[in-house]
Amino acid sequence: MENNKDTYQRITDYVIEQLDKGEIVWQKGWNTYGLPRNAVTANTYQGWNAFFLNFVTMYNEYKTPYFLTYKQAMDKGGTIRRGQKGYAIIWWATMEDKSKIVNTNESGEAEYLQYRVPKTHVVFNIDQTYGIEFPQVEKPFRTHTEKIHACEKVINEMNDRPLIKHGGDKAYYIPSIDAITLPPVEMFHSDQAYYKTLFHELAHSTGHVSRLNRKEINRFKKFGDENYSREELTAELTAAFLSAICGIEANTINNSAAYIQGWLNQLKNDKKLILKAASQAQAAADYILNKSSVSNIKEQVKESITI
Repeated sequence: MENNKDTYQRITDYVIEQLDKGEIVWQKGWNTYGLPRNAVTANTYQGWNAFFLNFVTMYNEYKTPYFLTYKQAMDKGGTIRRGQKGYAIIWWATMEDKSKIVNTNESGEAEYLQYRVPKTHVVFNIDQTYGIEFPQVEKPFRTHTEKIHACEKVINEMNDRPLIKHGGDKAYYIPSIDAITLPPVEMFHSDQAYYKTLFHELAHSTGHVSRLNRKEINRFKKFGDENYSREELTAELTAAFLSAICGIEANTINNSAAYIQGWLNQLKNDKKLILKAASQAQAAADYILNKSSVSNIKEQVKESITI
């Protein structure tokens, strides 16, 4: 279990280091090429990896958010440039607790409790490689109308969507009546700010008992408590995912000193917070986008649970 603890602490220390510099990893503007992906398999990175590699891309001014491992670079006939530093990303390994038997199969063999723990491996941006010819990638361009259409499509196609109503000057979600309330569109400083806020509230709604049944929202007691902080981070990350997919700017960013200090305090008290929230945000985004069955998404959330 020590390696598991080290992984959580290493990621948390990195986020804290950036917050101390005034950089909020999960609120960095998204690269115009979209979500980070593996340059060889074309698979997009998930959860924490998506935020981290997007931050790395923007911070280092890499041309694209495309990455690969050292072995993949060698297999492509190239290598990594001398002196280049790689980036440790997360993968989840399935482990067994031999002290806890959960079932006995037909052959009489014991089936043990399984759990998933975070491990790391290193990737490099394609700008750090040498001797590899990558296909020319055209930067996607969406007009304002196309971005708004993409946002509306996400909202309209969400399965089992909560009630969305407008009025007042605050945005909030009430689980007991499964309803989102937003100020009128014209009160937002931009259309994109409106949709970013709506995505945030939709993220909260995925935690409803009838959906993903997330304890952070169903056991919420008061503003500022532990469950509230966890749920707010999950909603922020979910909204960032959806904003990136739709191509809108996350221009409701709050990077005030008080805001940053708040997250510093939370992270210093809970080294698992960022990875758990990122895993839950991926599940929430997948639910809103109808990317998988509810049972599969609930299984995915187990990535954030360790013994």
